[in-house]
Amino acid sequence: MTEGELPTLPHYLRAGLRIVFVGYNPGIVSAIEGHYYARPGNVFWRQLSASGLVDRVVTCEDDGLLMDEAGIGFTDMCPRPTVRAGELRQDEIRDGAARLHMELLENQPGIACFSGKGIYEHFGRWALKLSRAELSKRAYGEQPERIGQTGLWVIPSSSGLASKWHKERMEWMLRLAAR
Repeated sequence: MTEGELPTLPHYLRAGLRIVFVGYNPGIVSAIEGHYYARPGNVFWRQLSASGLVDRVVTCEDDGLLMDEAGIGFTDMCPRPTVRAGELRQDEIRDGAARLHMELLENQPGIACFSGKGIYEHFGRWALKLSRAELSKRAYGEQPERIGQTGLWVIPSSSGLASKWHKERMEWMLRLAAR
């Protein structure tokens, strides 16, 4: 199976969720496995399990169950799997931001939590019409924008490519759970 033939991941987003985690796009391993954050070096599931947002230890195989169990969903801004998000085309990012904005407005999760500043900068530019200069100054955590009743958060990426941020990411996961 070539990269162009890889399936995308389902969007686990529906009305009534407490939180939806928003990724840039599926990684190759996640697309092959059919689950979010499936790459073994990704800290997402360990940190989610330790955060207090779920009542048990969870793994990538639980991604589809967490909507019912914990009110947690998953989606990506862009559906095409790649090794790195930098491989996405500008039109994919623009169209993905518009689609994600529409889905968040329709489903109104309590919080949409973006995994990384880069994805939020693209989403903010294309869907929220914010300037690059304004977005470049943003810190992690809760953002001032809302989409209907949905609060927006940004936390460091859980990717192995962002490993220098993993300790800080866990702190933000704990803050998110306390919220």
